[in-house]
Order: sequence, then structure tokens, then C-alpha cells
Amino acid sequence: FNSTFSSIMAVPLLAILVSCAVTSPKPFTLDANFSVKTTFNQTYGYGMRCPNPSNPSDCSPMALLLDIYEPVGLDTPKPAIILAHGGGNSGGSKEQNCFQQTAIFFAQRGFVAFNIDYRLAGDHGTIPKMPDTILSGWKPSWQSGYPAVRDMKAAVRYARANAARLSIDSNKIAVSGGSAGATNAVATGVTFDGDYKDELTLEEDPTLNTTNLNQSSTVQCVYAHWSSDGEIDLVTQYDPKHTSRFGTHNAPIIEFHGNMDPTINISHAYRVQQEYQSTGVPYELHVLDGCGHGAWCYGCGEQCACPNGTAGYCNVMDTIAFPFVTKHLGLV
Repeated sequence: FNSTFSSIMAVPLLAILVSCAVTSPKPFTLDANFSVKTTFNQTYGYGMRCPNPSNPSDCSPMALLLDIYEPVGLDTPKPAIILAHGGGNSGGSKEQNCFQQTAIFFAQRGFVAFNIDYRLAGDHGTIPKMPDTILSGWKPSWQSGYPAVRDMKAAVRYARANAARLSIDSNKIAVSGGSAGATNAVATGVTFDGDYKDELTLEEDPTLNTTNLNQSSTVQCVYAHWSSDGEIDLVTQYDPKHTSRFGTHNAPIIEFHGNMDPTINISHAYRVQQEYQSTGVPYELHVLDGCGHGAWCYGCGEQCACPNGTAGYCNVMDTIAFPFVTKHLGLV
């Protein structure tokens, strides 16, 4: 009886096991196969905030916060993507819906997504001394650009420092953003690992010690919306040798940019594209014909910008970018 019973049960059990193997969610495809766990307002480091820049004694540490979006049920090491909101490095926050929705989009497909806040112009973050320079076109200032990129690079190091806890593959990290946030992301993907960190000593900025300095801030891919090259130029001009930051070490970039953008002219994207062509690093530019700045609803109907601005969302650009990102992270 026992032998017969065992034989009868073996087939259904095998069928169950095969069924489970076939129906297990598959990551890194355009299908939204995972539910998402969100953890809000995690501290990824600190930065100095100086409300009265003329009086350094008024400076104090400011917590840098991010939200974490994780795919539920995916136990293998996962890629990460770090998102930075727009607002000219003077406004905006991680509460902007378009970035929250992009974080969910990537987490549903197997990524750990980090949606970050960073110091803005009004926080008067600690900056290195820099001679006056003149930049053509849209020009993020050293005063706002330096703390913003410094903080985004700190978020990359936070992701690597927490790779074991969050099951992240630390060799597969992308950065993304819109407008100023995209400019920060492009700078993160192009500049040297020590840029936006080594210009200040620990005496000048003791909060650097909270930003996982033993980790690298290099990334493997950039997904940008209407970015500028201005923050690449900032560190190049600060460098006494004016060494170009463009080279084969740069992260591949996919850029979306309206050809009617009055805020960050598309010429900035063409310039980066030309630099990438000279080094052979992949750069994929999607020209949004007839679109201005902040075209968050591109592809959803006839409009470019959402009627409610960054509170709106359309997944078309995420859907287009996803294969590029997964390819250059080595996931396909």
C-alpha cells in the first residue's frame, strides 16, 4: 500500500514543482511581475546646511533622505536605480509623482529603486572655493550644483554599502533624474569617482564621514530627461589641469530631450552625444519633437507636458529606456 501510495503521489507532486518553476516571476522584462515594498525617509548620509553662509558657525548637519522601492519575492541580487527630482537645484522633492511612479515601474520589474532628496540652493551646502567662471547656456551654479551632485554620489555609495542587506548587485547601478536631477545624474555618470568629494577635506565638511567614503560612486548607466552638461564643466573648470571628464570610463547614457526646450537647450545633449561618439561609449538620444521642458507626458496623447506637471506621469519613456538600462547593466 505504501509503495502504491508513493507512486500515485509522485506525479502530482512533480506537476506542482514544475508548475511553480514555470510560473515564478521573471525579472528584468517589461512585464510588471513584482509587487513593491516601499520604505520611506531613510537617511543615506548627512550634509552641511548653512542658512547664513557668511557665518560658518551657523552651519549644522542636515539629514539626507531617500525612499526605497523593492520588488517583493525576488531573492537574487538585484540591480539598483537612483532617482533625483528636478527643480533647478533650488526646489522640488522626492514627493514628485513622476519620480515615485518611475521608482515603482523599475521595482515592479526587479530593481531596487532609490528616490532621493538632496540639498538645494537655499540650504547653502558647504562648497569648495572656486574662481568666477562664465558658462554658456543654462548654468547651474557651484553653490547649488556642488552639494546636489555630492549628495547624489553619496546615495550611490549608500546603495553599495547596503548591497548585502538589500540584496543589490553593486556592479549594476544606474542613476536617473529630470532637469536638474538629470544634470546631477549625468555628472555622476561622467565625472571621476573623486569629483564632488575630494575637493573638501573632512575638516571643512565633517559630514563626508557619514557618506560611506570606502565605497565607489561609479555607475554603469544613466537615464536622463532634459539634462545639461553644466555640472561636468564645473569640476573640469575647478581642476587646475582642466582635464576632460569624457572618456571610455563614462557610463552609457539614454537621454530624452525636447527640441523646443527653452530652459535647457537641446544643444547640451548634442554636445554630450558628440563627446560620447568620440570615445565610443553608447549614447542614445531621443529627440522629443516639438516638446519643451518637463515633457513628462510625452507619448501619452498629443501633449508633451502633463497638465499637472510633475504630478502627472506617463510610462512611455520608462518603457523605451528600460531595455537600454537592462542591456548596459548586463541583465540581458
